[in-house]
Amino acid sequence: MDNDCLSCPVRDESLFGALPEEAVRRLNNPAENLVIPAGEVLYRENAEASASYTLKDGVIKLTRTAMNGREQILRLLTRGDVMGLECMLGQRYNHTATTLTPVQVCRLPLTVLKRLQADNPALNHALLARWAAALQQVEMLAVELGTKKASERLATFLLFWNERTGGHDDMPLPLSRTETGELLGLTVETVSRFFADWKRRGYLSEKAGVVYLHDRNALRELSGGDTSGLLG
Repeated sequence: MDNDCLSCPVRDESLFGALPEEAVRRLNNPAENLVIPAGEVLYRENAEASASYTLKDGVIKLTRTAMNGREQILRLLTRGDVMGLECMLGQRYNHTATTLTPVQVCRLPLTVLKRLQADNPALNHALLARWAAALQQVEMLAVELGTKKASERLATFLLFWNERTGGHDDMPLPLSRTETGELLGLTVETVSRFFADWKRRGYLSEKAGVVYLHDRNALRELSGGDTSGLLG
């Protein structure tokens, strides 16, 4: 039987992309494929980190709880993203991972990751690259929140998210107004006001959780002209 990990459509985007085919074949399908509905918690902040996960389809949000008890969205994950790598350091999970849509994920136990790390030095480089990319994303988000006006933040995010979800005129947006505000550091009233205004101007429309972009040039102008790096 063929190794499922070898034929996985997101293998090149996952940690296994750094491994030669023979190394993956010897593992004999180590990953557990999971299908999880929307609104479920994959793992919780401060829980023992026992596995990493690769997202094959769907959207997941990573959140942390502030000292005042409020939940803050750190990142949105899409196809090919990896989460839970802190298990490699013997740490607890640094955040809570919650499905925003139905998702497909591959769960890779820590025991398998450790064996891979010992046998394949290339995996260490892949792990470092993932951590560096995640840190860069958080830093870029901090810059965006600190330097852009409210309208620029929201327009930049919509353009960025459009790119992450395929670049089509229609894109799923599984975030509520409140969640969008949490992600961008805006109030729900501010987010709602801009959405209403941009709908009236014909820049976008919405239906059943899908946003349709009708005037990207207008959104680019509103964004300040740069969508690179934000949250991705």
